[in-house]
Amino acid sequence: PLHVWWALLPPPLDVVVGLRQVHFLAQYWTDVRGERWARDAVAEDWFPFIASQRFTLREFATQPRRWFAFSSEWADLPGAPVPSPLPPPAPRSPDAPS
Repeated sequence: PLHVWWALLPPPLDVVVGLRQVHFLAQYWTDVRGERWARDAVAEDWFPFIASQRFTLREFATQPRRWFAFSSEWADLPGAPVPSPLPPPAPRSPDAPS
């Protein structure tokens, strides 16, 4: 549930990544051992961003419901418009000079 590039973020966002890694690794190893997952109140209730399914940095910044328990009912914030990606370059013909 983590994006690899999140590990490149500066503090405190790298802390977000670390907390999420601990949470999801705990779930994984609970499953591997054949145990039943017990609730993680800290991750699931108090700090929903820890247990949220995969999300982007933009979603994290604009969706208060992911931040804390007290912000779970807040409306989403308007996000900055995301520019469309540039179209891929046209393929070069084999006859074209380098």
